[in-house]
Amino acid sequence: MISVMKYWGIYIALFFCTVTHFAAAEVTVAVITPKAGDYAVQGQELTRGAQKAVEEINAAGGLKKQKIKVLDIDDQCRDSTAVSTAQMLSLGQNHKISLVIGPYCANAFAEVAQIYAKAKIFQIIPTTVDAANAKVMQKGLIKMLGYTTEQAADFFNFYNAHFAGDKVAMVSNIQQPQSVEIAETVTDQFAKHGKAVVLQNYTYDMTGRDYKALAKQIIKAGNDIAFLTGTPKNIYKLARQLRLLDDEMKIFINKYQATDEYLKDMEELAEGTYFLALRGKRDDPEFAEALVKLRLSGFETDGLALYGYEAIKLWAALVEKAGSFDYTKLSKAAKNEKIETGVGHFMFHNGTPQKNESYAVYQYQNGALVKVD
Repeated sequence: MISVMKYWGIYIALFFCTVTHFAAAEVTVAVITPKAGDYAVQGQELTRGAQKAVEEINAAGGLKKQKIKVLDIDDQCRDSTAVSTAQMLSLGQNHKISLVIGPYCANAFAEVAQIYAKAKIFQIIPTTVDAANAKVMQKGLIKMLGYTTEQAADFFNFYNAHFAGDKVAMVSNIQQPQSVEIAETVTDQFAKHGKAVVLQNYTYDMTGRDYKALAKQIIKAGNDIAFLTGTPKNIYKLARQLRLLDDEMKIFINKYQATDEYLKDMEELAEGTYFLALRGKRDDPEFAEALVKLRLSGFETDGLALYGYEAIKLWAALVEKAGSFDYTKLSKAAKNEKIETGVGHFMFHNGTPQKNESYAVYQYQNGALVKVD
């Protein structure tokens, strides 16, 4: 149990971490992302995208004639911080939070979603969620993009189109549920298409975290491709050893697991690495206007800024559809109907998207990520 003094300490900290002060807020949106550590870049992108959408809405006169204020909160990708943040936001009697965007990390997802639902605070998760969290259902919870498992099908389709017959090493961290989930779904995809024989599973613990020894095992087994999942440290260390031992090894990684530090640490060894990432929608005409606005503002539109931006636009469309900021009315508006926004069309069934957002494949070429699928 968190002490009363600690509660108040967290409460005060939330106020001093804001982008804008609560006191002037008419409608307050909380954006909860990590601000430091392995996933700081992803957190910054989501926050910047959300802020950009808010700026546009306010410049046009606000939402339902009310200006929106952003409360920017660092949950540090920690369960305890995510829970205490949710508890404090739910206590804001005089400064009601109308919407929570996030959290980015899976931080005690079920408990956090329950706290927001009980407090009648609408919540949008702007990124994909894993299988366990996909099952979490709350009245005012929207999982905007679908599930992380979509990348398994997208990886297999790219593999089958470009490298069919090559042997694949699927590497996971058995202590990280999302890593295990990705490995299992990739394995299922190969089995489903009658290609289980070309895929072999490995874990970092097989060699006691001796990355050089694991790299040697993978290469000796004749693998041409390595799909690495796990922590940023896992991915970087094994990728480096694989490239040092075999510079022709084709390496695939999840962009959000590896983080931008991968490119800095790998240096020239990063050349040719394949990244799976949510689509930047460069060629999607529905998103043309949003992409132009974001690019003119200096945003990397193949990053997560677009999805932070989308989340605010989706909420604004729901408010217009419901004619209110009311939690129950917003939940009803998102239940079984198509919602048209400035950045596309969304269809939900009780907060679950009708279809998953797909992943694109990018390759690091001459210092830049180039879309190759």
